Amino acid sequence: MDYLIGSKKEFLDFVDSIKAEDKIGILTHTDLDGLASAVFLEKILEAKGHEVTFLDFLFYEDGVLEKVISNLKENLIDKIFISDFSIDSLDDVAFNLLKEEFDVFLIDHHPLVGGFDYGNKVIKTASSDCSALTIFDLGKEIFDSENWEWLVCAAIFSDYSYKSSENFEFMKSVYPDLTLENISYSKPGIIAKKVSSALIYYKRDLKKVYDLVLEKNLSELDEIHEIIDEEINKCVEEYFDKAEFYPDKNMFIYEVDSKFSIASYVTTMVSTMKKDFTFISYQGGGEYYKISARNQNVTQDMNKLMKKGVEGLENAMGGGHAPASAARIMREDLGKFKENILK
Repeated sequence: MDYLIGSKKEFLDFVDSIKAEDKIGILTHTDLDGLASAVFLEKILEAKGHEVTFLDFLFYEDGVLEKVISNLKENLIDKIFISDFSIDSLDDVAFNLLKEEFDVFLIDHHPLVGGFDYGNKVIKTASSDCSALTIFDLGKEIFDSENWEWLVCAAIFSDYSYKSSENFEFMKSVYPDLTLENISYSKPGIIAKKVSSALIYYKRDLKKVYDLVLEKNLSELDEIHEIIDEEINKCVEEYFDKAEFYPDKNMFIYEVDSKFSIASYVTTMVSTMKKDFTFISYQGGGEYYKISARNQNVTQDMNKLMKKGVEGLENAMGGGHAPASAARIMREDLGKFKENILK
């Protein structure tokens, strides 16, 4: 595994710097990669004799770091791990403010942003190496990693990190019968879908899903997965009939109509049907639209497209990976966003 910023030694030194009296917090993203990252961090710290006393899942929204700082102070947190969260899609002022208040270590795999002040105590890996895999690799000699290979494989599947031949071979070492053809219906594929469905269903109580995964009690998620899967499939079935299609751009734009936040999963599924095409799906939530963008063969860079889409828009943010990215805009700016991406 290649580190674009930071090293394994820096991570281990940070862990070893934690004192018995320190209170530890973990901030992580809201998807399976973020959840698995937090699990592995907790297991590493537990093996070192430390307890995690604060866990929070971060959504991409205005002032997200400023909002969490007060909670961290209330809980008297000293050391913080941030995992699988694209700090650089925000601004370095907020990140530096967090680092002024707490001792912070960031582990992430989103693309580097030129001009962003990362500072030290940061590990950045290639986009193809999801954060859960990175943390699993950092601590595999410390905690009982063999008992958690199922979870890291599910995270690799969920984040499409298996497209790296090295990562796919790692999955095959755990599941010898795995192929690219059967991966969606393999054990890690099914686990990934179940946990992801639960993260959608329990959007306002993600700690509940975290605890079930930590307890390896995935049977509790079966019924929920059926509910979410049915909703996703309904949108997928109607996608090509209802989406706006721009043939000169090979682009589909579609509004997801559901009480569940499923735009990301719907977009991923339809993008596998036409891998050279760009799929943009948006879904309302209050005064904002959340936008998911996919292009499986990267005939267009989704990270760059989302950054282009939010240019000139207030209270907007966008970015991610080349094949898969996201944005958040005010509902009133949808027309301008479309104009930007169609230029």
